[in-house]
Amino acid sequence: MKNKIIIASLISGMFLSTSCKKYLDVNKDPNNPTKISAASRLVGAITTSNGAALWRGIREVSGLVQYGTTKLLTGTNRNAEQWRFTASYFLWQNAYVYTMPNCVDVINLGEEEGSPYFVGAGKTLLAMNFGLLTDQYGSIVVDDYYNGKTQLNLLPKMQTQQEVYQRIDKLLDEAIVAFSSTTNATGLNANGGDIMFQGDVSKWKRFAWALKARYLNHLSKKGALYNSAKIIEACNNAFNADGMDAQFPYLSGGIQTDENPWYSWGGFVLTTTDPNNSLYDPRYFAWSQFFVNMLSSFPVTNTTFQDPRISRIMQPAASDGQYRGLRAGAGLAGGQGLLPNGQPGDATKTDGNDYGRFSNSGFYTKQTSPIPFITYSEVKLIEAEARLRANDVAGALAAYEEGIKANMRKLGVTTAEINTYWTAQLADGLVAHFGNLTQGLSHIMRQKYITLCLNPETWVDMRRSDFSQAIYGPSLVRPVNLNTVVFDANNASQWIRGMVYESNEQTRNPQAVGDNSEKYRLLTPLWWDTN
Repeated sequence: MKNKIIIASLISGMFLSTSCKKYLDVNKDPNNPTKISAASRLVGAITTSNGAALWRGIREVSGLVQYGTTKLLTGTNRNAEQWRFTASYFLWQNAYVYTMPNCVDVINLGEEEGSPYFVGAGKTLLAMNFGLLTDQYGSIVVDDYYNGKTQLNLLPKMQTQQEVYQRIDKLLDEAIVAFSSTTNATGLNANGGDIMFQGDVSKWKRFAWALKARYLNHLSKKGALYNSAKIIEACNNAFNADGMDAQFPYLSGGIQTDENPWYSWGGFVLTTTDPNNSLYDPRYFAWSQFFVNMLSSFPVTNTTFQDPRISRIMQPAASDGQYRGLRAGAGLAGGQGLLPNGQPGDATKTDGNDYGRFSNSGFYTKQTSPIPFITYSEVKLIEAEARLRANDVAGALAAYEEGIKANMRKLGVTTAEINTYWTAQLADGLVAHFGNLTQGLSHIMRQKYITLCLNPETWVDMRRSDFSQAIYGPSLVRPVNLNTVVFDANNASQWIRGMVYESNEQTRNPQAVGDNSEKYRLLTPLWWDTN
């Protein structure tokens, strides 16, 4: 097991036409140890799963699924928002080079040291990262990936997404078994490296079950492969109370990488605070009107009702105290985006102060805001969907209610506010809606959109739902100034389905990548996205 520098170089060998031995020779340092303990590697596996992989996998996707919107003044910030994805999208490299070697090494070290809990933690994180990659690209490298024991295959083969999902499920099963071990040499938090659960193995085990539920639930279009009973079983074994969420904790008062990237280094370090100044052009300027609609109207009926979470997530406009957002791709000059009923918003609202800012605006974009991998709220909403598809309406409603309320409690909503919101939903016909699959799914998916704020899992849900207005409401439309080189401007049902492989992989391993044109990659559904 080599040190972190050597590992990065090893994995880079997947993309470079030089030998692994060369990297080993370059990085040898007789004054530094070449092997450290699993307890010292766990923090790196958790940290890079967040900062290198998850953050890179959501930064642009947040514009794609219309959480954040730009001003469209200068630069290329608008590219993702208008679906201009190219082979310069670097999730692939970040995950394979910087993140997953740490996960693999935690597994290997855990096995060597007789500490199966580390094996379980490494396999859980590795499965999650494979899931992140395959849900954006489809086929990915699994079998020919770095294993920490043998020389790398410099021209790795890719597995189909169906095969990848089988590997993910197997990894999680193995992790669950490892967490159930009665003999373990070293505790997960022996060196203070378990920054998520502080050595609580039961929570790690529930984390693995939660991921298992998530990936099983992705198969809703795959006929008999979708198994409601297995999903519900996984949910029952997953997080079952507040405070169990698997998330990355950010700090205040540290270096910039210690703070939430949506707050600062994600493109928000600016030379002015005036929103109307041309120099104020962050990656995301304001929340979208579509997200405002999710928080200010009910599903199915589109009845206006303000969700109490809106004040915890975003700020109102400085000019008039109203919650208002831009339409994807239109920029500040386009004024307010489409309203919950699909009608145009106020086009005269083109002053920066007419919109609450995105950065440092609330629960998800403050300096110390955690970035969740998967939460208790998501688990309950997964359960709600599985029960609804199994015609267990009462069970679906109960899980749905707990999923909403868990997210509200997490965001600091008061009990009185929660009860008022729930009573209003019931009065709007909630119970009757759950008697209809599409209407019930509209409630579940819109609530998942809220609770999954700034998580790439939202893109999975939208693709599984075929970007349906019956699910998300009439204000879900494609962006203005769409990338018409790839997408048909006259085909409103044509949405982005996958991501382009990175240029490094395309250049050095073309046979495995295949057709990597934007026209093919962005328009071709993934395996689980086909019936």
